[in-house]
Amino acid sequence: MTVSTGAEVTAAASTRAQTPRDVVIVANNIDEAGGAQRWARSMGEILSARGHRVHLVGVAGVAKAHDYAGEYGGPLPYQSTVLHPRPLHAVAAPTLPQRVAHPGVSVRRSQWNRLQRHGAAALSRILAPLDPRNAVVVCVQVFAMEWLAQADTRGIPVIGMSHESYAASMSSSRGRRVQKLYRNLPRFVALTGRDAVDWTISGKMNNVTSMPNPLPLPPEGGADPAAHTCVALGRLSQEKGYDLLLEAWARAVAARPETDWRLRLYGDGPDRAKLQAQAARLGVADSVVFEGATDQVREALLGGSLFLSASRAEGFPMTLLEALACGLPCIAFDCAPGVHEILRGEEAGGDGTTTVNGVLVTPGNTEAFGLQLGRLMQDEALRREMAAAAPGSVARYSPTVIGERWDRLFDLVQR
Repeated sequence: MTVSTGAEVTAAASTRAQTPRDVVIVANNIDEAGGAQRWARSMGEILSARGHRVHLVGVAGVAKAHDYAGEYGGPLPYQSTVLHPRPLHAVAAPTLPQRVAHPGVSVRRSQWNRLQRHGAAALSRILAPLDPRNAVVVCVQVFAMEWLAQADTRGIPVIGMSHESYAASMSSSRGRRVQKLYRNLPRFVALTGRDAVDWTISGKMNNVTSMPNPLPLPPEGGADPAAHTCVALGRLSQEKGYDLLLEAWARAVAARPETDWRLRLYGDGPDRAKLQAQAARLGVADSVVFEGATDQVREALLGGSLFLSASRAEGFPMTLLEALACGLPCIAFDCAPGVHEILRGEEAGGDGTTTVNGVLVTPGNTEAFGLQLGRLMQDEALRREMAAAAPGSVARYSPTVIGERWDRLFDLVQR
């Protein structure tokens, strides 16, 4: 996946902060091409362009690192450190002699505790030279907060974040961990105002604010509404709902047996073989192209005329922002407040709600998704109307706007 080039971000976020700070951004990892990692990299560029001294810290390494420096087009404008270069599951897995000597989970737990102690000590060393009056720590995910909580932050304000909706977080153990670890921080940042209200009322937290993700690409449009190509981007895994998307695609294609439309899926993941088998079973293997992972997101999007998202859960999806910035109308399941906000819908009905830049569909309703997809495949005039509105609809998430909002938040937590 891609973030903006260095020149684009520097130009877009050229307004300098009144008070340059040391900003340390801590995430589970900083090297994958996932949404949280792309957010951290984008914010590293945006805040650096505004004059801050930024240091990205990943708790763990990854098996295959994404080439963010290559995307940036030169030396990255921020520091980066990985506390444990190997993936944690590999580091913490007990050896055979250890398993024989200490059966059960005790060895893994002791290794895990040791890793956390070492990681916390490394974090403390990173924070030690910083002036608490002119520094702030942003913790991107609650797992990373488990490590940061053991470090010596020396009075530096810590801002916690969750990159998923309130509902998605509370459906797992992460919700309880957010409540436990973020409750006493100066601020906890949710992705939307709706999520902030939910965390405040249902989650019983009184330090919540909201901040959307920044626009990763300049809103310049450029996609061709006449192209008979739909695009989807993301990891081929259960939460992204590609099985549901294939069902909806099969419905749309079945109603138009002579169609020359194609669905291009960009991404890789554990469900690829299963999804390919499903496409064959549904009789759409000839019209669905599994493109694999790509670093050229803009180019992939510009080759389409519609963007499709069938996710079961989301936070504030950067892929939707990217698609709209490129001028692609979007059809998406209304699965999270972030999706709803980006597509600017009112209430999604059973057959979808048309918005200025796309269509919102009731989550999981593949029949409705297929109907709406077929409608837009058929109506080039409507696609052109939505495509023209799409870039402007996401201008409110520009790097300058989001950078200024973060600076105001930094001012607030350091009063």
